[in-house]
Order: sequence, then C-alpha cells, then structure tokens
Amino acid sequence: MTCSNCGKELPQEARFCPNCGTPAEPAGRAGQTEAIPPIAEAPLVEEPCSGDSPVSRDEPGPVDSPVSQEEQEAGKKDCVNCGEDIPEDSVLCSYCGSWQENEEPENTEGIQKKTVDRRAFVAMAVVGVLLVLALVLIFSLVSSLADKPDTPEPLPESESVSGGSQPDQVYSGQYLVMPDYELMCPLDIVAGGECSYYVYLEYAGEPEDSYDSRQASISSPEEADIAIYVESGSSAEVYIPVGNYKVYYASGYDWQGPGAFFGEDTEYSKSSDILTFYTDEESVYGYTLELWDAAEDIPDMETISPEDFPR
Repeated sequence: MTCSNCGKELPQEARFCPNCGTPAEPAGRAGQTEAIPPIAEAPLVEEPCSGDSPVSRDEPGPVDSPVSQEEQEAGKKDCVNCGEDIPEDSVLCSYCGSWQENEEPENTEGIQKKTVDRRAFVAMAVVGVLLVLALVLIFSLVSSLADKPDTPEPLPESESVSGGSQPDQVYSGQYLVMPDYELMCPLDIVAGGECSYYVYLEYAGEPEDSYDSRQASISSPEEADIAIYVESGSSAEVYIPVGNYKVYYASGYDWQGPGAFFGEDTEYSKSSDILTFYTDEESVYGYTLELWDAAEDIPDMETISPEDFPR
C-alpha cells in the first residue's frame, strides 16, 4: 500500500509512513469507496507443452532467486526506540512512529514554528511582568519622594537633640546638650520670674553610693554634660544620668541662639553646690530647682564672667 499523504510505498506491517510520519490507513480503506466485482475466470485449456508454447495462467512463472540474509539486512537500520529493522533512509519508524536520531521530518515547518512562537510568547510574558514590576517600583519611589516634607518636623517635647547641638528655635524643657548616657534620675526646673534659663550641668564624677552606675547609651560615648532650656514662667520635667554635677545658669529675656544665649544682656551664674543624682535598690533620686530673675535670690548662687561659663 502507499502513503495517503506523500504517496510513498509503505511496508506491509507499517503503521506510520517512514517518510512523512502520516499514520497508515488499514488495507481495503485507503482510496477505495466502492467494492470492485471480481473478474470471471476463463476456463482452463489443456494444451501440450512445447518449447515455444506460452505458459498457461495456472502454471507458475519464473521464480526469482532467493535473497540472502545479508542482502535483506543491507540498506536497513534499527529503530532507535523499538529496535525493529526499518529502511536506512527512514526518518520515522513504521512500527512505533518514533523519529530517528539526527533526523527531522520533511514537513516540520509548522511544528517548529509553534515551538518558536510558544517560546517567544513566554519570553514576552516574562519581559512584560518585569516591566510592570519596574513601573510599580518607580511609581512607589516617586510617591515616597513626593510625600516627603521639604523641611524636617520639629522634635516633640519628649525627644532631645544629641551631640551638644543647640538649635535656634527652642522650647521649654528641651535638651540643648544631650549626654551619651542613660537618663534615669528626675530633675524639675521652675522658672518663676520673667527671665528664661539655659541650665548647664557639668559632669563631675560618679556618685559613691549609687546602686546603679552610670550607663552609656552608645558604644563610644563622648558627651558627658547636659544642658536644658527653660522658658520664663514655665517649668520643665527632665531626667539626668547618674552622676555628680556642677550647675551653671545663663539667663535673659530673648533667646539669641547657640553660643550667644540671650545676647549682651545674658547673666552668667554658678551654684556652689554639687548636685548628686543616684539610685538605691528601691528608688531614684533627683532635685527640684526654683529659679528667679536675680541670682542673689537663688540660694548658693554666685555671678561669674562669661569666660567661666562652660560651652
């Protein structure tokens, strides 16, 4: 029988065309639509045989010489899948339908195109997803930058400025010099008059009998002193690290910023007492300072020159 697609002669037991891979149709169905009636046989005529007489239809014709096994195996190869003998030029096994090694079907353009198209589609999908993610990331970044304020918000009263910085704009109870140690002991400051105060506590050493020692809040502490601003007519509740401190005051009416304090009218004074902030097993101990406009109205307070005031 022949292949219904390419017309090539097929082996008798072939299930697939070895040339194009088309499934073989069962015998009796390929290319036949009507049954062909048998041809009536003519009666046999017995005639004497002679050397020149023709051979009758019922006598066998010349017999082909038998084909050796070597000749049968020549021009064949084993299927790479099932091992059956198939013609050497077969690109597809007529028994199992497998494509042979290093062979491609003659009409593979459609299959190859689909494979390429599918890979291209997957690649395009991946690129599309990456582009969407990149756009989302850029949009988020732009939105975060747009929402960021141009100027930093002022610190709340519970926060402080560290590292000895002194901002121009201050509020009552703000730390203007911040120590690099844990804040533990209370200090209440009351500015009873019309003057505002810059209170500076200079660290003078560890207390002898404190249950808790002075604890550094960073690995390499540098700032040991502390300074607080208190507005006139107000009070401030702050906390101080454990330690002994000398107390200095700069007072005036209009705050002029770091170093200048209250300008040329700034009055500088110093307490003769050492304030000790410490703890025991049950409590922490601190102080309450009441400040007035005149230094002489504050007990144990003496006036000093600007050069003697710590900065």
